[in-house]
Amino acid sequence: MTPVIKILVVNGSPKGEHSLTLQHSLYMLGQEKNVEYKVLQAGEALSKIEFEESWLESAMGDIEWSDAIIWNTPVYTMLVPWQLIRLFQLIKAAGRNSIFEGKYATSMMTCFHYYDQLAEDWLRGMSEDLGMYYIEGRTADNLDMLNKSHRSSMRFFMDDFVSSCRNRYPVERKFMPLPETKSPIFSPGQMTVPQAANPDLEEPKLRTVLLTDEIHKDGNLSRMLDVFMDAYPHTIEVIDINDFPYEAGCHGCLKCELVGECDRKDGFQEFYLNLVNTCDVLVFGMNIEDRYLKPIWKLFLDRTFSNGHRTSMMGKHTAYLVAGPLRSLPNVRQFLEGKDNVGRENAMFIIGDEYEDSLYLENLLRNSAKRLSQAALAKYQKSINFLGVGGIKIFRDLIYSMRGVVGDDHRFYKKNGLYDFPQRDLRKQLFNLIMGMAFKLKTVRMQAFERMPEMYIQQHKQIVKSGKE
Repeated sequence: MTPVIKILVVNGSPKGEHSLTLQHSLYMLGQEKNVEYKVLQAGEALSKIEFEESWLESAMGDIEWSDAIIWNTPVYTMLVPWQLIRLFQLIKAAGRNSIFEGKYATSMMTCFHYYDQLAEDWLRGMSEDLGMYYIEGRTADNLDMLNKSHRSSMRFFMDDFVSSCRNRYPVERKFMPLPETKSPIFSPGQMTVPQAANPDLEEPKLRTVLLTDEIHKDGNLSRMLDVFMDAYPHTIEVIDINDFPYEAGCHGCLKCELVGECDRKDGFQEFYLNLVNTCDVLVFGMNIEDRYLKPIWKLFLDRTFSNGHRTSMMGKHTAYLVAGPLRSLPNVRQFLEGKDNVGRENAMFIIGDEYEDSLYLENLLRNSAKRLSQAALAKYQKSINFLGVGGIKIFRDLIYSMRGVVGDDHRFYKKNGLYDFPQRDLRKQLFNLIMGMAFKLKTVRMQAFERMPEMYIQQHKQIVKSGKE
């Protein structure tokens, strides 16, 4: 007799029963035989700051009941929603991490494939740390499930997952455990005594804001920030993100997109937009916890979506000071680099605290503080790489396809030249029409082959020769 496999769908979407992602999981499980499943509405239950303690006890009971877990979640701000991170945090705080051990796990995510790999890698790393056997999940675009061939693959995926659980197949571990040792204690030297400013020598002022989860405490991050602020030649306004009176996390209602205002009534949208619209430089002081930043950062960053898909920090100069095992978590660095690239920020550095030599770290911080000031004053614009080009093209196509609904986003993308569709460039169309006809002749293709190296750099060489600004 085939044993019944008990599967718990942990729904991280704050939309609850209205979760698009949940429909995928329900469809797949509905095709399986000898499977019993429950849905745990974690995202909905943990959206508000205050939650029912009895709910958490019941949730842990459901996890203990299960043989396997499907992490069912959308992707918010390049990761799972804050609410799902909070579930892990609460269970850890209760000392009940052992309830996950030995269970199989996978994930079902819906998104527009915007950094969905970071979200799945985080889920996988957390699952593996908890002693679970994680099998690669699925990510889907919003309309994929409406396609018959896609549904066929969905059914195969779930059948394979259930078979792996039932037969206890071995599973590859992808991530090493996090290092047990903490970063070396950072012990900077004596801070300098501020001197009276000479008005004749003063540089233009840059409005600089420090957003941090730790300030003036006995920790590496606080000491790094002290050194940085001591060396930075402009006044820094400090904002501890723990102090904001958050009503709740983002619950994906899209009121900000459709109406222009956040559904939460705690004033975060106004606070954030006033902040980014009036500052020149933003410095982030961040602590790592588990495989991401402290959860308060996810709450904060999810709520910044109140500006829709409009890149609120375009052109700003930024810097990141991070305490924790950053070198062991390349996904955290990639998150910060991707955020910088897609948002067209100018992040001048990401500095961690993993240095044995305190003097070296202190000199690095002091030098970087001056470089940040110089870059902002010069209005230096960084180049972008694949992380930015790929990310912005996903949003470009998304917003253009929904421009009748998301008018504010559409106007922003038009104004800032983000609709860079190559097929709409008339000069390129004409060039390709003429070249397409000419290149049908082999003699033309051979001439192009012979002259290509010289022609390719002709205009660039002229600029080199003339020394144009």
